[in-house]
Amino acid sequence: MTPQLLLNIRKEVINLLFNRYVFRTHQEIVRFNPRLQDRPRNIFSRWARVVYVGATVAGVRRLASASYQDGDVSLVKLLDTLIHEPRQLWDSFARHYAADAAKARDGVLKEAGQLLVGWEISACKRLLCEDRKMAINVTEKVNWFASKRVAHSVPDKVVSTTFSDLDTAIDVLKLLTEKYTLLAQVEKLDLLEEMKSRGLPNGWDSIFLEPWATPEIIARPLGEMPPPKRAASGGPRGPAVSRQSG
Repeated sequence: MTPQLLLNIRKEVINLLFNRYVFRTHQEIVRFNPRLQDRPRNIFSRWARVVYVGATVAGVRRLASASYQDGDVSLVKLLDTLIHEPRQLWDSFARHYAADAAKARDGVLKEAGQLLVGWEISACKRLLCEDRKMAINVTEKVNWFASKRVAHSVPDKVVSTTFSDLDTAIDVLKLLTEKYTLLAQVEKLDLLEEMKSRGLPNGWDSIFLEPWATPEIIARPLGEMPPPKRAASGGPRGPAVSRQSG
């Protein structure tokens, strides 16, 4: 197991969970408030949806694309690395996923006729390949959207990806990342709860109870102004754009 790669994958999944949680919160607030649903006031929520989709499908693609390069933070890359050398995982599979391990062992026995020396490697590879296949298959529609609508614009290609497809992809990546964290004998984690505890302190959503502007501020040419050089609270200078680390 490659600890740093696994750690970086967890951070990426936490980013996905963070973005989805904040996006859902905002969208549900809009849904409960009819005054925010008609033009021109719905422009902001529609913009938020576009930004969320673009950022999130790109994040899924990073983790679950079948192709990757050296140095990429990719769950598929992690699984390929483990498929190449899986010996260390058998005891963890047998301990934490006993039913799946037994099924893999029986598959090796049926194929070979007996359990030869080193059969654990073959059994591990079966389990790892199943997870690799699941990661790629479940995210296929999202990756197609990322390719034809985000990374590139290909209007003549039909794209039928839904929010449900995106949610399923995120949930499977979360499940597999938690699984291999446990198999690495690190600890049993719930990445959603970890994201909430680290990235969403109590009161984060109280911003939606505050008026955001006055008529005088709105009357200014806000969209034509350069981006602020400091945070709104008057904090230190920082990067113009950054992703949440969870």
